[in-house]
Amino acid sequence: MARNHKISADKAMPEYRMFPVGMWHMLGAVMLMVFCLAITLMSVSELVSGWLSERALMYVELAFLVVMVFVLATPTFLLARGWSVCHRFLVWQNRFYVLLLAIASSLLFAGGSTGMALTGVVGLILAIFAGLLYRSNRYLDGVEHYRLIWAHHRSKNQG
Repeated sequence: MARNHKISADKAMPEYRMFPVGMWHMLGAVMLMVFCLAITLMSVSELVSGWLSERALMYVELAFLVVMVFVLATPTFLLARGWSVCHRFLVWQNRFYVLLLAIASSLLFAGGSTGMALTGVVGLILAIFAGLLYRSNRYLDGVEHYRLIWAHHRSKNQG
């Protein structure tokens, strides 16, 4: 897959499709990550709940939720606008959540909070599935499709 934003001479403008190849993999990865974000927030909140008052924890959770959603939504939106460089960021973000959920689930299990630890494991499984989708060939085909469409669009507007 070409990573630059230049249009290669051998790449023709792809035909417009409502649901291009890889679209379902892209949507699936984002939806799995949305659930993963919520479970990550719950797991981390459970870990820090002993150090913060209930009111402070509520504000911290809201702030982290807004940041987490913004950090997932922005590169996903830009990816659909041809910024293929955002794909690397999404893969990195996915790996970060996998690591964070593995640590949080282990700490919760060791702390005796088995229910929340199992919830964290469910989030971990969702994050792993999202990571598999992010690295699938179909997903990469979708990224390349959008990159080509927007590269052609930008080249027409510049020339």
